[in-house]
Amino acid sequence: MNDYTTDEELSNKIKEWWGKNGITVILSVTLAIGSFGGFTYWTSIKNQKAENLSINYSQLLMAFNESRLDDAESLANAIIEFDKSSNYATLSKLLLAKIKFEGGDTSYAKNLLNQVIIEGKGIDLDIIARERLARILLQENNTEDARLVLLNSNLKPSDRSLELLGDIYQEQGDLKAASEAYTEALANYKENDQDTRYLLLKINMLENIKIKDIK
Repeated sequence: MNDYTTDEELSNKIKEWWGKNGITVILSVTLAIGSFGGFTYWTSIKNQKAENLSINYSQLLMAFNESRLDDAESLANAIIEFDKSSNYATLSKLLLAKIKFEGGDTSYAKNLLNQVIIEGKGIDLDIIARERLARILLQENNTEDARLVLLNSNLKPSDRSLELLGDIYQEQGDLKAASEAYTEALANYKENDQDTRYLLLKINMLENIKIKDIK
C-alpha cells in the first residue's frame, strides 16, 4: 500500500485550493459586512482567525514534511479543535488520518477519512479521502467495502480511483472488470501525460494470469 504513504496530492490540492479561493474567502467576508460599521470589529476578528488558521496549517505541513509527526499531530488536533467547521479542520483531518495510518492506528484513520468524505466535498477532498479509505480496506482484505467506498459517490472516478478499482476487482477474482478498470485508467493517464509504467506492469501481470487460467 505504498501509494497511500508516498503520494503528494494533498499538498498540491491545498496549494491549488488556496491559490484559487484564499483571497476570495477573506474578501467575501469583508465585502459582505464591511459597509456596516457595527460589524467592523467582527470582520477584523474573522480575518485574524482565518490568518491564524492559515499560519498554523503551514506549520502543520512543515512539521509533517520534516517527519516531526508528534508535532504535526498536536498541530492538527489544535486546528480541528479551534474551528471544527473550517476547511482547515477538514484538511487537518486528512493529514492526521495519514499520520495515524502510518502509526498503525487504522481504526482512527478510517474514522477521520469517513469524516472528510462528508466534510470535504466543498474543496474536492472527498475523492482523496475515498481513495485512501479504500486502500486501507483493501489492505484489510475487505474488498467489497473498498469497492463500494469508491463507487458510492456522485463524482466521476479519478484516474487513480479507476486503477484502485482494478486492484480491488483483481483481488476479488473478477479479471474482466479489473482489465476494464485498468484500461480506462491507462487511457486517462496517457491523455494527461502521467507516468503509466507501474499501471502497465499491472496490466501485463493481469494478462499473464488470464493466459495461465486459459491453459
